Amino acid sequence: MKAKNYSKTLSILLDLINMFYAGKSLTTTDIENMYDISKRSAQRYIGYLKEAGFRIKSKNRKYYLENIIDKDKKIIFEAIESLAKNAGIEKEILPLLKQLKIISEENIFYSKLDIEKIEPMTFKKIEEAIKDKKIIKIKYKMNDKLYDMEIKPLKISNFEGYWYVNALNYKNQYRVYHIKSIEYLKISDENFEIEKDILKNLDKAVNIWYDPTVKPFIVELFANKDATKYLERIPISKTQHIIKNSDGTSTIYLEITNTQEIIKTVLMWIPKLRVIAPKYLKEEIHKHIKEYIDSKI
Repeated sequence: MKAKNYSKTLSILLDLINMFYAGKSLTTTDIENMYDISKRSAQRYIGYLKEAGFRIKSKNRKYYLENIIDKDKKIIFEAIESLAKNAGIEKEILPLLKQLKIISEENIFYSKLDIEKIEPMTFKKIEEAIKDKKIIKIKYKMNDKLYDMEIKPLKISNFEGYWYVNALNYKNQYRVYHIKSIEYLKISDENFEIEKDILKNLDKAVNIWYDPTVKPFIVELFANKDATKYLERIPISKTQHIIKNSDGTSTIYLEITNTQEIIKTVLMWIPKLRVIAPKYLKEEIHKHIKEYIDSKI
């Protein structure tokens, strides 16, 4: 590693850490395209993170961070120090790392990751229940009221920085529960069984609106050059399929189970991303735009 490249190396590594902590799954091709580097370099960056102690795992050729928990900052900085040492930029990074440690006292490091803090013991209990397929009893706060519930936990997920437990309720209906809204949690002695397809489908979730028990439908989008370039690097969902046109624009197909899964993304990208089909989704987007334009605020 040449010293003159240390700033670029550090920038890429910290960028990858942020994306993994945000719950992203990346292939080496994704990393190659994002930073215009070779496949060998992309694999080397993944190696640096693994050797530093980050729990990077792979599935279907995609890398992700396993068991994302709000760890002690000391562990994070030790991992970055190790990462810098393995990258051959330990001396160059020490002054910057010292500054980061000072800044982190104000919690800037974690605010950059945009992930809410959850008590580690809560994670541990939910993970234990998922592993042992045990029903958990909770007191769940909703609309300023507490509700006694029994749920069958399937997975822990993070959407837009918020932690959730994906579960089935007592009627075996799929629901997503905000973990920080759980004020009491106890693992029961009662076991439950779950269909394998539900767990498999959960990997396609884009946000809390996804329902693995519902048959998905196809959405067709038009993306201009800018949107196409970005969405090639970081897909909207794992089901995304892009067909590029000669002018750099594209048609994007993906599967969703609820229109709310895609509305926010389309609104964020307007006018660079537009709905082609289904027609009712297009009309729903138009309704949101009209409400905004007609607003007096």
